[in-house]
Amino acid sequence: MTYQDLLNQMLSGWETYYQQVMNGDFSAVCWKEGHHETYGTYDTHSTDRLKLCSYILYCHKEVPEEILLRLFGEECQNLETNSFQGIGDAIKILTVLLSVSENHYPELFERVKNANFDCHCGYEYETELFRRTRKEIPDFNAEDCLSLAYDTGETEYALQFLEIVKSEYVIKDKSDCRHLIWWNEQLGRTADNEPLLKKSLAFSVKENNEDEIISAHYNLLKFYTEQKKFQEAYQEFEILSAMDLSGWYGVNLFRFILESSLDLINAGIPEANAVWNWAEPHLKRELKNSNGMYGNLYAKAVQASEKMNPGFARKVQKQYDLWKKIKKIS
Repeated sequence: MTYQDLLNQMLSGWETYYQQVMNGDFSAVCWKEGHHETYGTYDTHSTDRLKLCSYILYCHKEVPEEILLRLFGEECQNLETNSFQGIGDAIKILTVLLSVSENHYPELFERVKNANFDCHCGYEYETELFRRTRKEIPDFNAEDCLSLAYDTGETEYALQFLEIVKSEYVIKDKSDCRHLIWWNEQLGRTADNEPLLKKSLAFSVKENNEDEIISAHYNLLKFYTEQKKFQEAYQEFEILSAMDLSGWYGVNLFRFILESSLDLINAGIPEANAVWNWAEPHLKRELKNSNGMYGNLYAKAVQASEKMNPGFARKVQKQYDLWKKIKKIS
């Protein structure tokens, strides 16, 4: 199946929204306030409205202008009340559809511009940004489809589009590697990132970029640890521990390396003593400059030192408790 066929299949599943609004029923796509403990106020129907807007645009259905105006108003209310700033694809699509109308709606476009900070900085309906939005399906590439599926919560379609994107993607540099790594992570395919992480390391070695080489080895160390491939993780640790990392003391990258080394100890690998012999003096130095310590590093340091040096563990725990008190963390 081509990505165009897959896109048409996904879009056809959204026709029900179109049928509903054509019959005067906006209940599935009107603004509806919701509240999230972490993310604040949001519109519970924003994803469904994006599905409808995408269906209207890419399936070229004739839609009365009053329907577009109603959807535009619902999207404006979302932008004005959402705790997160942003513009979003739905308002871009509606802007495109209304901007070609014989009527003019400067007051509506001005309302969007003033909806939130991001809109004020990035919404200009006469720019190329919105003209590019009006694509025909044959011009809609596989990654555009992937983004649409991801944004609308169509995970199964997104995974299928991701496989198509991977099969077509030509990796030219570290940026391309990071791009695919990000998509794998978003869609629960983190285990597929090993070859991409290795390619990223190879690019860094070719460029002889010391910072990037250290970062690439750390990324592999973290990846292997999280995937419970502890032998491979230890090999990355050996490479990093043999490097002169003194230039990175006090920098988060070094602390991340230290944290991952503690993960190996806490996982009970056979080489735990060798890892601890490297990690302990670095921990002592970091503890003297406790401003650089953070919760996960403290917690893992306590766990590892309880295994390797219980006397030192009490000192770490005492300092960790003081840190939590200062940070008002229970």
